[in-house]
Amino acid sequence: PSVTTSIKPLWSSFIPIVSRELPFAVTKFLVFDLAAGSIAELVNSSKLLDDPLQVGVGSLGLLLSAFAGALAGVAGAFVSHPADLILTLTSASSREGGQAKDWKTIVEELLDADGGFLNLYAGFSARAVFFFLVIGLQFFLYDYIKSELGVGTDDLTLVLDVFYAIRQGLL
Repeated sequence: PSVTTSIKPLWSSFIPIVSRELPFAVTKFLVFDLAAGSIAELVNSSKLLDDPLQVGVGSLGLLLSAFAGALAGVAGAFVSHPADLILTLTSASSREGGQAKDWKTIVEELLDADGGFLNLYAGFSARAVFFFLVIGLQFFLYDYIKSELGVGTDDLTLVLDVFYAIRQGLL
């Protein structure tokens, strides 16, 4: 076998995977930042607390991180679910023997079946619950560990400055 025939299968699912993961990641971080910032701003402007609420700082800040992360997980799941479903059905069709169905064929079959567009969200509720829990926990643990290690925004900015200096050949 030639090099191209032995390497080609490694890249065959690159576009479907990126079409699932990129929207998920972008949506997750965007919704987290928007939700956490908006909730903190709302709480702080209402003067409900003596001290200002900060994302990931203190018990309420960690709770805010977990809640905003959970919302971000559901939003990311919603945006990426059709691509995930198509990727799963493509993979399942290859296990049934013979050639795997093309993703375009799978989309056409889903849209033509009873339910139409909503078929692209079959199984969404289970995925939404999963990512509600997992991404909420992910943001909670990230902020908790960051807090326990005493890592602040200035520290993270410093790391990026060092990477930039190395890239520019300054160090």
